Amino acid sequence: MNLSIDNISAVLFDLDGTVYYGSKIIPGANAAISYFRNNGKSIFFTTNNSTRTRKQIYEKLLSIGVDCKYDEVITSGYLAAVYAKSMDMKNIYIFGSENLIEEFENLGVKVSSEETAENLLIGYNPEMTYEGLTRALQVALHAKQIIACNKERVFPGENQRPMPGCGAMTAPIEWCTHRDCDLVIGKPNTFIVDYLIENYKYKRDRILVIGDTYETDIAMANRAGCRSILISKQTVPDEVTVDSIGKIPELFERS
Repeated sequence: MNLSIDNISAVLFDLDGTVYYGSKIIPGANAAISYFRNNGKSIFFTTNNSTRTRKQIYEKLLSIGVDCKYDEVITSGYLAAVYAKSMDMKNIYIFGSENLIEEFENLGVKVSSEETAENLLIGYNPEMTYEGLTRALQVALHAKQIIACNKERVFPGENQRPMPGCGAMTAPIEWCTHRDCDLVIGKPNTFIVDYLIENYKYKRDRILVIGDTYETDIAMANRAGCRSILISKQTVPDEVTVDSIGKIPELFERS
């Protein structure tokens, strides 16, 4: 893959495990971000985690010392709200965090009650309860669409501790209904890339995706026809790989 800096217009950074672990920035992340900014490239930050609003993720990035703008933050929860609005979905029940509900309300998408909902959206929620799961199941049993913000199994939390991802919320619903989610918004699906193309007119092959997970970040890039860099201690055949984010500028300096 040609990684000439001249062939890139926008860089899409994953967050959990790439830019930060929990509340701590990863060494070298700011250097990599600054490298692309200084070369005139657009920067975006994306996460499958839908438990926080875009504003909260933006404020977190600022608090740990990452230079960013609000519009550069794209979450699966925000994209789910964008999708619901584009489809004029006014009858959607959210099985997720209060922040995810707020994200929908911020875009003017009305959230329905269990009794009136015809569609179900499942988002990551570390405070999920059995009662909440039961309510979501009632909607799922007759839902026209079951949508997931993502189906990640795990993500790296504080001190790289593996944490259950949104897949821990989708799996019980799929199991109990004998039905897979009809639509998954987050990575490895390409809604994020499609959003950038539609709103910023970037060409696919001029978008660079940087992430630490092959099954989500790199798989999305491959599906979308984007360039990618995997941050991993293990080399993956046919993929550009570095063992730390701070070494990414060296890839371009050598090319």
